[in-house]
Amino acid sequence: TDLDGSLLNHEDYSFDEALSSLDLIRRYGIPLIMTTSKTRKEVEPIQREMGIREPMIVENGGGIHIPLGYRNWTVDHGERIGDYAVIRLGAPYSVIRGFMERARRRFPIRGFGDMAPTEIAERTGLPIEKAALAGEREFTEPFILSRPDEIDPLRIMAEAEGFTVTQGGRFHHLMGAGQDKGKAVRISIDLFRRNGDTPLTTVGLGDSENDVAMLRQVDIPVLIPRPGKGHLDLQLPGLIRADETGAKGWNGAVLHLLNERMTHAAEKQ
Repeated sequence: TDLDGSLLNHEDYSFDEALSSLDLIRRYGIPLIMTTSKTRKEVEPIQREMGIREPMIVENGGGIHIPLGYRNWTVDHGERIGDYAVIRLGAPYSVIRGFMERARRRFPIRGFGDMAPTEIAERTGLPIEKAALAGEREFTEPFILSRPDEIDPLRIMAEAEGFTVTQGGRFHHLMGAGQDKGKAVRISIDLFRRNGDTPLTTVGLGDSENDVAMLRQVDIPVLIPRPGKGHLDLQLPGLIRADETGAKGWNGAVLHLLNERMTHAAEKQ
C-alpha cells in the first residue's frame, strides 16, 4: 500500500479511520507492505504505531528493507544494513543531489536537500521531528518547481542523464531510471512466492501517478480518490475504485476484500 493520501489521510496523516481493517490484517497475519515515497526512518515509527513489523518499500521503490529473520526468508542479493536485508534499486542520494545542482542552472528547482526541517514541515504539514526524518533520504529527492510549466523540459533533461521524474501527492520526485514502485513490488511478490508454500493473492492500494506501476503488478488494484480531484484517470483489469478518500476509503476497500475472501472460504468448507 501507498501511505500519503491512501492509508494515511492527505491532510493530517492519520490512519485512525483504518483501524478496523488494520486489526483484521494483524489478526490474520496478512503482510502489509508499505510502498511509499517516504524514507525508511519515516516508515519505522508508522509501523510501530500500527503494531506491525514487515518489509517496506521506501522512496518510490529505491530500496526494499526486509527485517532480518523475517519469516525465515532467504534473501539473495540483499546487503545487511542495521536490522535489515536491503535490496537497493535506486541511485545513491549523492548522485541524485548532483543532478539537482546541475538542473538548478536551468530551472527554479528546490529539493528536500535544500530545505531545513522547518520548511519541510511547513510544506508537508508534518511535525518538525517527522519533517527531519523526511529529509534523511537514501535514494530519491522530492522537489518543487516554481514554474510548473517547465516540468516537461526538466523531465527530458533528467531522462537524458539516466533519471526519472514522477508526480506524487504533494511533490515531484527525482529518482534513478532503474527504479519504481512496480519493480520493487514485483521483486517483493517473488520473494513471498519463493519463500512460502501457500497460494498468494496480491492487493495494491494507491492514489497517485507514482502508484500506477505498483497497481499494475498486483492481482487486485485499488484506486483511492484524491481530495478535491477524484480518482486518477486509470484503467486496469479488475480495478476497484474506493468510495472515499484517505484512510476511510482504504478501510472500506480492504474490509470489502477481506469479507469477500472470508465468505468465499466459508462457502468452500
